[in-house]
Amino acid sequence: MLLKREAMGFALAPLPIVAPFTLMFGVILLDRPSDSASVVEAWLQLILASYGVALLIGVPVHFALKRIGRRSLRAYLGATTLGVASIVGGMGLLQLLLPPSAEQNPFGFVLVSRAGMAAMLGFEGLALVGAWIFWCVSVRQQGKGKTASNFAASA
Repeated sequence: MLLKREAMGFALAPLPIVAPFTLMFGVILLDRPSDSASVVEAWLQLILASYGVALLIGVPVHFALKRIGRRSLRAYLGATTLGVASIVGGMGLLQLLLPPSAEQNPFGFVLVSRAGMAAMLGFEGLALVGAWIFWCVSVRQQGKGKTASNFAASA
């Protein structure tokens, strides 16, 4: 069963991605009111993708660590790193095996390049900040000897 603190943690975890891009899209909208619908659509797609990725990586990580009784920040950050690296590594391998056409990828961006590795490290950093936010809200011990689960049960 999902506790209130866990639900709040899952709701807040994508903020490192959503908040800066919301500000960026807001600045873009100040200058271009005529094509604001396309900017709002891109912003909504970003929010949906952010929560989707957080659920794709965060939910399995949390429930796996909860099942084995690991509650440390180090465990959450390590498991998140492994999850993101395995997904990005799989995408890079798939991109090497099935390269996109020039029409699908006009700028020739591939994950197995310096720019691709830099993007991967950037996304990894955002994922780690999201995991830290989730851990602070949902898992961190509240007071002496209390875990988040028995803290919520006593509240």
